[in-house]
Amino acid sequence: MTSYAKIPAPLLSVRVGTLTHGQVLTCNPDLPLGDAIALMHRHLRSSIVITQDNKPVGVWTEHDCLTISADDPTAFLRPISDWMSSPVRTMLAHASVEAATFRMRRDKLRHLIIIDDQECLVGIVSQSDLIRVPSAIHPLRERDVSSIVRRNTVSVPGETPISQLQAAMKEGECDSAIVFQPVAKTSPESTLVPLDAARSEMRPAHEDAGSVISTVGIVTERDIVGYLVHRSASGSAWEIASRPVRRVSDHTSLQDARQIMIDHQIRHLVVTDSHQNVLGILSFNDLLASIEQDYLQHMHDAMEDRDTALARAQKSLHLTRKIIESSPDGIIIVDDQGKIEDVNPSFTRVTGYSAAEAIGKSPNLLQSGRHDRAFYQDMWQSITRAGRWQGEIWNRRKSGEIYPEWLSIIAIRDEQGNVLQYAGIFSDITDRKQTRDDIRRLSHFDELTGFPNRRRFLDVLGRTLNDCRGNNDSVAVLLVDIDNFQRINNTLGHATGDDVLVDFAGRLNRALPADAMLARMGADDFAILLPQKNNSDTLETMAQDLMEVFDHPHFSASGGELFITASMGITLYPRDGSDTTMLLRNAEIAMLRAKNHGRNRFNHYNRSMNTASSETLALETDLRHALERRELYLAYQPQFFANNGALSGFEALIRWRHPKHGELAPDKFIPLAEEIGMIDEIGLWVLRTACTQMVKWRQQGLHNITMAVNASLQQFSNPIEFGDQVSAALNETGLAGDRLEIEITESLFMQDIEDTCRKLQRISDLGVKIALDDFGTGFSSLSYLRHVPFDVLKIDRSFVNDIGKGIGGSELVRTIINMAHNLGKTCIAEGVETLQQEQFLRENGCNFLQGFLRGRPVRAAEIEKTFAPLFAGSAL
Repeated sequence: MTSYAKIPAPLLSVRVGTLTHGQVLTCNPDLPLGDAIALMHRHLRSSIVITQDNKPVGVWTEHDCLTISADDPTAFLRPISDWMSSPVRTMLAHASVEAATFRMRRDKLRHLIIIDDQECLVGIVSQSDLIRVPSAIHPLRERDVSSIVRRNTVSVPGETPISQLQAAMKEGECDSAIVFQPVAKTSPESTLVPLDAARSEMRPAHEDAGSVISTVGIVTERDIVGYLVHRSASGSAWEIASRPVRRVSDHTSLQDARQIMIDHQIRHLVVTDSHQNVLGILSFNDLLASIEQDYLQHMHDAMEDRDTALARAQKSLHLTRKIIESSPDGIIIVDDQGKIEDVNPSFTRVTGYSAAEAIGKSPNLLQSGRHDRAFYQDMWQSITRAGRWQGEIWNRRKSGEIYPEWLSIIAIRDEQGNVLQYAGIFSDITDRKQTRDDIRRLSHFDELTGFPNRRRFLDVLGRTLNDCRGNNDSVAVLLVDIDNFQRINNTLGHATGDDVLVDFAGRLNRALPADAMLARMGADDFAILLPQKNNSDTLETMAQDLMEVFDHPHFSASGGELFITASMGITLYPRDGSDTTMLLRNAEIAMLRAKNHGRNRFNHYNRSMNTASSETLALETDLRHALERRELYLAYQPQFFANNGALSGFEALIRWRHPKHGELAPDKFIPLAEEIGMIDEIGLWVLRTACTQMVKWRQQGLHNITMAVNASLQQFSNPIEFGDQVSAALNETGLAGDRLEIEITESLFMQDIEDTCRKLQRISDLGVKIALDDFGTGFSSLSYLRHVPFDVLKIDRSFVNDIGKGIGGSELVRTIINMAHNLGKTCIAEGVETLQQEQFLRENGCNFLQGFLRGRPVRAAEIEKTFAPLFAGSAL
C-alpha cells in the first residue's frame, strides 16, 4: 500500500461542534446594550449571542465595542437589537474544523455561531478554539514568529484618549494596540505615533521568551469592553492597558509562542528583535492564518505525492487491491494475451457481469456493435504508440442494454518496456449524457408544452429576417396572450393552469400552416412566426381563424368547463419593424391595445396608435423594478378616537415616487400590479414594512396603537396562505398580533365565502383584527355578515361625504353605525373632512375617525414630528 507521509493529523476528522463552549453567553434582543457589555465583561467572554426561541438572530463581540463612544450615554440604554450584527454567520455542528477555519479566514470572522439541524443554538467557536486544536501544532513547528508578526500594529503614547485609540484600531482593522508608558513631558498635542518611531524609545533588558515587560502595555478589544462597562477612568490609553505584558523574540518558534499564550491564558504577545526593539504584536488571529496557509501547503504536497505514487502504480504488476475494490469506477485488468485477469466490484455493478463470469473471457463480451473495425484499430494504435487511450465508447450490459461510458486504457510495462497488462478504468456516463441532452433541449424548448421557447424563437426569427433582407419577402409576427390567466392559476390551481397552457398551445399549433412556428415566450404568452407569401387579407383571415379555435370550452380534470379567450397583436416585417426587438415590441403594443379594448380580439400595429399602450408598458416595466430601486414607500394616515380625539392608530398607504412622473397614488399602479401578478410581492412588502415601523415606534415609546394594512383580493387567492404570510411577518418583526389590523373589501366574499371565512379565521386566530373596508359599496347581500369573523366596519368616504346633504345621507351612516354596534363590532369612518361630519359621527356613536380634517397621510418621519410628545423618552 502506498503511504502519503506528508499529510498532517487531519483537521477534517475533528467536528467543529466538539470545540464549542459549554455555556455560550446569550441574551434576548431587548436587553440594553450597557447590560450586555457588562455581562460579557463579568463572564470574560469575547462575544454574546442574541437569541429568540433558542435560535440565533444576532451577535455582539468585543470588536463591535470599538464603534461605541463612552461619551454617549443614550447608546447604552438602547436595546442590543439596534446594534447587533445580523443576520449571523452560522455553521452546522457536524462540519469539519478545516471548513470552519476556511470560513472564518475568508469572511474575516472572529466568531462562528454553531447550530444543529433545526437551526437551534449549539455554541460558539472563536479563533482561540481553533488554535487549541492539537492538529494545529504540527504546521507551527517549522516556522518562527518573525514570519507572521504584524508590523503595522497601532502604537500610541499612554496619554492618548481612548476614543482616539478606538478610532485608530477600527481604521487599522487591529484587534489590539501597543501603548507606551507616559513620559513626564508629553505635549498636549501628542497623537498616535508610528511603531517605527517608538521602537527606539523602549529597549528593555534582555529577557527570556515569554518574560514580562513593564514599560509597555497592550490594549485589546476586551480592555475597551471593560472601559465601556465602568466608564470611570480618565480616558487615557495607559489606564486601561493590560500591563505588564509578555514578550517573545522574533526567532521564537510559532509552536512555542502558541504554548506561551495557552499557558498564560492570553491572546497577544509583544514581539522584539535581537536588540530588544519592539517589532509588533503576535495574536491568535495571526496563528490561525499561519495554520491555514501551512495546512493548505501540506495538502498540496500530499496531492502531488499521491499523483506520483499512482503513476508508479500504473507501471507495477501489483495494483493496490484496496484502491481497486473501493474505486467508484469500473476497473478491468487484461493480460497481454487479451484475457480478463481481474475486475473490481464497480465493474459488476455497471456491466452486470460477475467476476467469475468475466475472468478468462475477452473484453469483446462488452462490445455493443455500434463501433466499426476502424474505431478499434485507431484505439489500439493509440495504445501501442502512446501507451494509453481514452474516450467515449458504447458498451453492452449483460442484460443487453447498450450504455455510454468514459473509458481509459493504460498499457502496463515492465522495466524493459514490455507490455505485461492492460488496465481499463471506466465510468457509466448515461446520466451525464442525459443531463447534457436535457440542458440542450431545455435551452431551446419549453419544458411544459414542448414547443420552442423565447430563445429559440428569437434565433429563428433573426435568421429569417436575414434571409428576407434584399428579396422583398415579408414576415408576420403574432403575439398571443391568454386573457386573465392569473385568475385561472389563483382560483383553480397551477395544475389546471398548466393543462390550459398545453391545450392552448395545441389548439394554436393545429390551426397554423405547416411553415409557421409557434413558441412559448413566457408564462401565458405565445408567439407565432409566419412567412408571409400572400396579401394582408390572407393574414387577416388567418388571425380570425386563430381566434375562433377557442370557441369550444376547455374541460378540466374534474370535468368542469372552462372557456378561454386570448388577445393578439400582429406586426409585419418590414413595415412595422426592421429587427426582432422592434417587431416583438410593436406586437406587444398591439396586443395590449386589444386587451384595453375588451380582450378576446386581435389588433394590427400601426404607427398612428396613441402612446397609451407604450406608456402603460413603460409603467409596467418601471413597476417591476420599483421595489428593488426603493421607489415605493409608505405614508401613514392617523386614526383617532371619536369621543376624545386621542390617537388610536394608523393606516399604511402605499405611494410610488416615480423618477419621471413624480408621486403616484395607489389607484395609478395597484390595478396594474394586480394585472401583471406583482400584487403578492408588493403586498407582502407593505405588510412587513408597516409591522417593522410599528415595532420601531413602540421602541421609541409610542404604545397602544394599531396599524391597519390593506389586503388585495389576489393575496387571498395565492397558493401560499395569506394567514401564513401574516404570521411570518409578525414573527420576523416581533409585532404583537393585536396591534395589527387587516383591511379587506366586500368583493372578497363574491367567490367562495366558506373558504374566505376559513382564511380570515386563520388570521383572527393570530389576534389580528379584521376590518371590512368601503362597507356598503360592493356586495348587495348582508347575510354574509353573520358568518364573517371581522372586528371593524369601515364606513366608505362616499357615505361620510353625504352627511348633512339631505335626510337620506345622514340616516344611512347612522344605520351603518347602529348595525355595527348591534353585531358587537366597532365602527370607523374614513374621509372625515369637516367639523359637521365629525360632530355627527361622534354624536351617533362612531368609534373612530380618519380623514383630512385631523391628519393627512405622511411619511414616518413626519408622524414622529407631529406626535413627538407621545414618543416617551425618544430623542425626536
